[in-house]
Amino acid sequence: MLQTVRISSKRQITIPAQIYRQLSLNQGDRLSISIDNENLIIKKSKQLLNELAGSVTVPKRYKNKPIDYIIKEAKKEYFTQR
Repeated sequence: MLQTVRISSKRQITIPAQIYRQLSLNQGDRLSISIDNENLIIKKSKQLLNELAGSVTVPKRYKNKPIDYIIKEAKKEYFTQR
């Protein structure tokens, strides 16, 4: 589906209603914008997070540990090196 939009004086665009509904967008949703050659790529941020999920490896010492523990240990490590 090809739709055209106009850029406002404030550099804003309006997402056409049909696309807005088709993507199940809601007020306050976050979108990410990137450039591919001369094309703008706009994605729902949730999709981006799903694409990135699993792309970062966790050190063995942190496997199966709660995030609070990992943050606490990372802070200790960071401040002892300073």
